[in-house]
Amino acid sequence: MYIQKAILLALVGVTATVRAQTNETSEEDGSPLLTPSKPPLTEPYVAPTEPKYNYAEVMHKSYLFYHSQKSGHLPYQRLAWRSHSCKNCIGAHGEDLSQGWYEAANTMKWGLPYGFTATQLAYNIFMFGDAMKSVDELAEGLELMKWGADYLINAHHNDTHFVGQLGVSALGPISKQIELDVDFNYWGPPEEYEDWVPTGLPHTAYYSSADDPASEIAGEYGAAMAATAAIWREYNSTYADELIDHSIRLYKLATEHPGSYVNSSQNAFEWATFWYPSTRYEDEIAWNAGWLYAATKDPQWLDQAKYWYQKSNESWYEYSWDEKGAGMHVLMYTLTKDDFFYNNAVEYFDFFLPGPKQQAKFTPRGLAYVDHWGSVGYSGNIAFLMLAFAKSLGWDHPKSKELTTFAIQQINYALGDYGYSWVVGFGDNYPQMPYHKSSYNAYIDYPMRGRFQDEVEGDFTGSKTKQRFILYGAVEGGPNIDDTYHDDRSNYEYSEVTQDYNAAWTGAIAGLIDYYGFDKFEPYTDCGLDLGWTHPNASAQPVWPADDCYHTCNKGCPRGQMSSSHSWKMLMNKVNFDGTPITNQKLVSTSNKKANVSVAGDKNAPNAASSKSSSGNSSKAVGSLLGLVMISFALLF
Repeated sequence: MYIQKAILLALVGVTATVRAQTNETSEEDGSPLLTPSKPPLTEPYVAPTEPKYNYAEVMHKSYLFYHSQKSGHLPYQRLAWRSHSCKNCIGAHGEDLSQGWYEAANTMKWGLPYGFTATQLAYNIFMFGDAMKSVDELAEGLELMKWGADYLINAHHNDTHFVGQLGVSALGPISKQIELDVDFNYWGPPEEYEDWVPTGLPHTAYYSSADDPASEIAGEYGAAMAATAAIWREYNSTYADELIDHSIRLYKLATEHPGSYVNSSQNAFEWATFWYPSTRYEDEIAWNAGWLYAATKDPQWLDQAKYWYQKSNESWYEYSWDEKGAGMHVLMYTLTKDDFFYNNAVEYFDFFLPGPKQQAKFTPRGLAYVDHWGSVGYSGNIAFLMLAFAKSLGWDHPKSKELTTFAIQQINYALGDYGYSWVVGFGDNYPQMPYHKSSYNAYIDYPMRGRFQDEVEGDFTGSKTKQRFILYGAVEGGPNIDDTYHDDRSNYEYSEVTQDYNAAWTGAIAGLIDYYGFDKFEPYTDCGLDLGWTHPNASAQPVWPADDCYHTCNKGCPRGQMSSSHSWKMLMNKVNFDGTPITNQKLVSTSNKKANVSVAGDKNAPNAASSKSSSGNSSKAVGSLLGLVMISFALLF
């Protein structure tokens, strides 16, 4: 039996791992350990009185990163190396789940980090929308917000069921420490995922329900939709009303059927717990209520927010995809100016600020080191909250100087204060090997197409080939605790890029534009950026109109006007790139039109997938073989 399993796994290059009881570390691939070129500070940090970096450029590129993560039928092509994907993302009830963003290097949509990203992108505009507008980035932010929120609307099917996860990262019982990677064993572009993935597994929709609850995901989805409504009401009140309706219904589900996905029996949520373990759900419920109050000003939501805020006090010392407590301090103070929230926010910030209450860890060069996995992302979260709180207090408030100094130090560290930028495509010395698949193997440049995936994986994780396209704006994980780093993909905790690393980071950048003054920055555009259009396999580059000054080198557009972006006018006028009216388009693969779904507690939900044709390229053949392997694997265990 074990010989049979070994032969099958070797045949298709599947990653099958029996996890060791001890902690594992990745093998080094021989890349040199690098040290920042500039020595650590020996004196207390002093923030520059004038902006050291072009924060308008950083924001433009940070928003551009989300185009590299986009899923679905794209209304226009911003990057030559990204096109339509998630072609079979259909829920059990016919929901179009194609929109939104992919989590990181994969094609997964995990509920909690996805929802946090959507909420945070709205929070950025809630606090610093004027700063974004001053450098012509507000339209872009609103457009990306809606792209993310539309997925959430479709994912919320009814009052008892919503999609808590889209995609299959791995199969196998975690209790037996057995892993059979699916999405995580695919190293090609998302545009071709359906051609590779095994029969019956393309982007399966996994539902949370009243019988199998995930209150933290419901609460985060609800928060994201309420926050989006708070911003979008000015532009489309009908859309805002729809978002509020969904948010309230999700809040009701989260509170009337409380529970966490970490207790789910569905294998997909067991794996979600492995990668994104939720600590509690009370803070997301408070977060949902807080944003409903921000969007509606209805006092009942303030009462609900305070109630759940008190019940989630153990979350008050972190802000991330998992914990919302510190974010609640700042949001609730901004909305109420209540000293209770002020004091809690100050207590949280004093953990990081110089002084007798400081307890946080720092690298020798000053990066707040919350965790080795995504340290720059965590420091960006802190910087955003400090800048948002300082703005709520007033930039001249005595506490604000401490907050802004710390935030500037964190952001400038990541932008190159010590000779290395942790933002891809920014500065002279930035990561060349981010852990990101589609900028490495793009649908227009995939030399190993059709090869077994273990071969492609070896080339990717061994950093044998550089990224073929520049992943502009991506915030990479971060350094070791001593500031050293490897520019390779072998340790993804340090080189990974994700949707949530860039979320609060983008807001912090907007906060610095607000702090230093709008007049210190000029709008930044795509002019001069290498977006891949010179590649011989690229399609024709979009010809943007003369009155678009966001995606082009065109000049003369009035600053601070949304009309300088043609894509914004497309969205508001509901037209295609060429001006023709939009018709409903759903990307449904002709080889597999049935929904793929797993619903716990709902015996009537369909769970079906049609078989694929055995003809086609070798990657399809590998996918079919992998399907057989998975069936055999299940039988063996």
